[in-house]
Amino acid sequence: MPTLAIPAVSALTGGVLIVLQMFLLLTVVLSRRSNQQSLGDGGNANMLRSIRRHGNLAENAAIFVVCAALLEMLGGSRLTVEILCAAFVLGRLSHAIGLSFGRTVNIFRFLGTVTTVIVGIAVGVKLIQIALPLANLSELLHGL
Repeated sequence: MPTLAIPAVSALTGGVLIVLQMFLLLTVVLSRRSNQQSLGDGGNANMLRSIRRHGNLAENAAIFVVCAALLEMLGGSRLTVEILCAAFVLGRLSHAIGLSFGRTVNIFRFLGTVTTVIVGIAVGVKLIQIALPLANLSELLHGL
């Protein structure tokens, strides 16, 4: 059984991501106020981009931080966790920047999406590799 580590890298990543999330939330609020649009985007492309920048980070950040923390706590390599967390933050920043342009099909958005997917898969695979032997599935199956 691995010794549980304090997930400091994941905590730092979570702190950076929540600050970014609140910044993106404020851009939505300001956009809503300037466009007098309480719900939805009102057909305004700038507001839609603002909403999607905020929403897309919200869709991805929480599960990533939880999984990174689990990986860190279960003994994943500190360097691996640091690299994955840094790549995730950079990917999310790139994606938000890409959604800020009028032409939303661009290299920033593409790289942000690709980075998020690759890092997410890497964290998931590492978690499976570490957790599978710890889960003692053979004992669980014998109990059925």
